[in-house]
Amino acid sequence: MSFEVIKAAAGSGGGVALVTVIGTQGSVPRHAGSKMLVKRAGELVGTVGGGKGESMAVEAALRCIAEKCSRTITVEMQGAEVEGFNMVCGGTGTMLVEYLPDSSSYSTACRALEAGRRILFVKKLEGMTGGAAGTVSIAVVEESGPPPSGFALDPRAAEVCMATGKPLLSEENGLFYDPVFPREKLLILGGGHVGQALAAMAAWLDFEVTVVDDRRDYTARGRFPPTVRTVCAGYTDAIKAFPFDSATYAVIVTRGHLFDLECIRGVLGRIHRYAGFIGSARKAKLLKAQAASDGFDKGLVDALHAPVGLDIAAETPAEIAVSILGEIVAVRRNAGKGAT
Repeated sequence: MSFEVIKAAAGSGGGVALVTVIGTQGSVPRHAGSKMLVKRAGELVGTVGGGKGESMAVEAALRCIAEKCSRTITVEMQGAEVEGFNMVCGGTGTMLVEYLPDSSSYSTACRALEAGRRILFVKKLEGMTGGAAGTVSIAVVEESGPPPSGFALDPRAAEVCMATGKPLLSEENGLFYDPVFPREKLLILGGGHVGQALAAMAAWLDFEVTVVDDRRDYTARGRFPPTVRTVCAGYTDAIKAFPFDSATYAVIVTRGHLFDLECIRGVLGRIHRYAGFIGSARKAKLLKAQAASDGFDKGLVDALHAPVGLDIAAETPAEIAVSILGEIVAVRRNAGKGAT
């Protein structure tokens, strides 16, 4: 949802307010990093939790738009009456209400996100103590990009935020690190039992899922959830036509090793974040060796996840799908590469 809010901010031209949850204590309806864009007429894109807290945020946003300033607000969710209208989550949320005089920073971020690159907003909050009106300076840092000038950021904090997707407020220097990930795509090459189970489960993990198979019966709409796109075509042609980018995950689960090799060759020629194929350790070794002899970069070949999935002794198609998605989530979250 953050991507959609950023896209709306980029297209706003300014004169709007962006509300972002920057800190929480206890039980609250939305996590830090949740966003809502408020336009001058009160139109909303996104949500920061609904109810009284969101109403307070909208009111503060409209005030910031009118006054052309930014501020932070604190929302208490400590209501004790179950039948009353006050929220009874039992926590406190702090929100940044950021007036956008123009949309340039968000347009820059949107272009990177649409190209499949992760970005990190570094926001310097100035003059906002005690809820006073203040200003926000913004830098947009792309994944593996250079640090912004004029911001005394903590490289380790930035690394962790970019790796995990979790924001961080550094009260010591007044910086808010806010990572936003692009819309991620999962390309499943093979519509058999494993592909079917994988597509059904992946839809719950906010992937845009596409299933490709050269057999019409295996791409029939009734086999997959309505949100899953299906393509009946040859694998090479389908891979060439697919919009690969840095947020693309490809899983090869066709009906035979020759089709798998065809897909491996196609995927290795396209940019991607993750690629893996199903099979035994022996099959994985043979197909990787063939890809290397075809002249593909050794680093790309070695990075192939094969046999695909985490080793959880999976046997059924559903269990195999769970093991594959577990591995994909580990790559998505850079498990072990930035977590504290």
